[in-house]
Amino acid sequence: MRKIYNYILSAFFISSLVACDGQDEEIIHMQNQDPVVTVTSISDAVGYVGNEFTIYGTNFGIVANDVEVYVGNTKLQLISCEDEELTVKIPEGTTAGRISVVVYGQRVDTQLMYDVLGVPGIRTVIPLYGFVGDEIKFNGHDLGVPSAHYKVLFSGKEESAAFMAEPEMESFSVKVPEGAQSGAITLTIADVPVNVSGQFTVLQHATVDKVQNTAGEDSNQGLAGCISVITGTNLKPELLESDIELPGTWKVEFLQGTEIIATGIVDMEQLSNEKITLKVPEMLTAGNYKIAVSTPFEEIKTRLDYTILPKPIVTGISKTEGYVNAEVVISGTDFGNKASDIEVKFGETVCEVPTFDKDGNIVVRVPAGLQAGANTLTLTIQGVTISMGEYGVFEVYDTPEITSIEGAYNFPYGILVKAGSNITIKGKNFGTDANAIVVMLGEEQIDINGNVTADAISITVPNDFTSGKLLMKIQDVDVDIEGPELVIMPEDGDITQYVLKNSVQPFKGYGFEGKEWDRDGLHDWKKTNIKNGGGLQYPNNVTGTGRDPKGCIALHQWGQTQNYNGKMWQETSLPKGKYRVNLGGISLGRDKGSVKAVFVVCRGTKVEDIPEYDNGTWREKQKGVEGEIVMEIGHSEDDNIVLDLVENMNDLIVSFVVWANSTAWASFTSVTVHLVE
Repeated sequence: MRKIYNYILSAFFISSLVACDGQDEEIIHMQNQDPVVTVTSISDAVGYVGNEFTIYGTNFGIVANDVEVYVGNTKLQLISCEDEELTVKIPEGTTAGRISVVVYGQRVDTQLMYDVLGVPGIRTVIPLYGFVGDEIKFNGHDLGVPSAHYKVLFSGKEESAAFMAEPEMESFSVKVPEGAQSGAITLTIADVPVNVSGQFTVLQHATVDKVQNTAGEDSNQGLAGCISVITGTNLKPELLESDIELPGTWKVEFLQGTEIIATGIVDMEQLSNEKITLKVPEMLTAGNYKIAVSTPFEEIKTRLDYTILPKPIVTGISKTEGYVNAEVVISGTDFGNKASDIEVKFGETVCEVPTFDKDGNIVVRVPAGLQAGANTLTLTIQGVTISMGEYGVFEVYDTPEITSIEGAYNFPYGILVKAGSNITIKGKNFGTDANAIVVMLGEEQIDINGNVTADAISITVPNDFTSGKLLMKIQDVDVDIEGPELVIMPEDGDITQYVLKNSVQPFKGYGFEGKEWDRDGLHDWKKTNIKNGGGLQYPNNVTGTGRDPKGCIALHQWGQTQNYNGKMWQETSLPKGKYRVNLGGISLGRDKGSVKAVFVVCRGTKVEDIPEYDNGTWREKQKGVEGEIVMEIGHSEDDNIVLDLVENMNDLIVSFVVWANSTAWASFTSVTVHLVE
């Protein structure tokens, strides 16, 4: 079976290979991406100049001209090239170094070393980091040449580094010179370049300057177990060789005198060159300490002052049960004076930021949204959990709630009441003591009619009431019970704004920034199959045309040839009662053909629930609340339909339907709803 390599040639991209066998043709498509080159091993790893060795891996390809192999900086002679094996030969001038393979521009640098015998070679440099003045040791072979024949250059320097002693056959050491920079080390012996593998990092001495809290504020004091942050410089240097094993770790020690009392826990995930975040040891007792910081490379000489504060103690609580928003005072000692350091939770719900009373006790309110029943009370200061002891459970009462208003007109966009009418506030947990309940409508207190029950309170709407929010205050309940906004029923019964949106002039459209009209839409109305820009028509700036400058609802436009069952609608609801729906400014016209339109009020929740024309003939259905309430629109200027609802209708659709087989139009200037009785 022939092996076809998914390989991209250097000259151009091959999209497919075609192989012909007689009259048969086979096309093999290739992906437009480079294969990933890997190097797994070499054999052998040592040899002399002129020796050959093999490199094993994957995706080397089969085109020798696109493959290069290096030991250090020296390019080797490629003897043979297969997809998983490369055979190379060591040329003159090669010294020990790491293997690198380049395949069609994709370079793979490895940690695999090849050691060339019989010539000076460096196997390791220890360590590959250091401060100026540190001793760096080079290990290898055939190094026993006087130092006068050596040149060891650190990046950024033109002068050779100073030797610690004369080279030995297998090693020599130099000092990191002043002005050295991180990068490669260049070595020549007797003017012959010798490979030095790896990149050297020149370290800068670390410093520490202050301690902060988690909010970033300078603070050299805290509770045992709290989180603190030490700031400084060069605390976590980035090594050029990332896989180097560090000589130590980061340590933050708390001392008294010269004695190490405890060691903090460093957060390695938040460690940076400028900050060390740590958890202060929990076993420390109140008192003054010195902080000593060490990095893996050095111990920083500067010591920082730190004070462990006395541990807070809870001694009591003002109440262990109550309603939401009840004030609770947690008494005790050593709470501090920063409210932002304190967190109080009831169950999993966090209270608003607490305050302090004159005695330094913590004051909070029971947060909203809690489930009635026992809630665990948790106190945290500076991130340290403080034992609540016997005061760790708070019983939350089931808070009273208003759920509905009976006797009112509940419309989608407002709740209306009639002056002098009786309404019943429905809800839960009101209690049964009328003397313990205050009912407010806006700013006015309203008398309660007779007795109350746990779920119902009856009141009479004052004759001078116009509008206001319903509010209840119940004795011993620490939060006001809020109800809906109530509005008095208009004298003329016009409830349009509470039932429909954007159905009267001036209309609002969308799509044209800065304008109140749009030929392609109408706020709050949905449409389907309304063609030629039907929607809101005639902008405010149209003058001298005979058109209404406040706009109109347009179902069909001049110049459109067909418009079958175009619909424009919105959903609403109505409580039981008698209503009149008025259409204003009706205008039907045609250039040729015919146009028919109806106004429909029907039960439903989607456009498919709206009835339609059948080739220009209206599909008659049962009238009334169980079917459709339909008004065939004539050419009169105004018209109306009456809805006599014997039950609440929560799934109503108010819709226009138009049918036209030629250029025609249908438009309206208003849709209004009135309560008749």
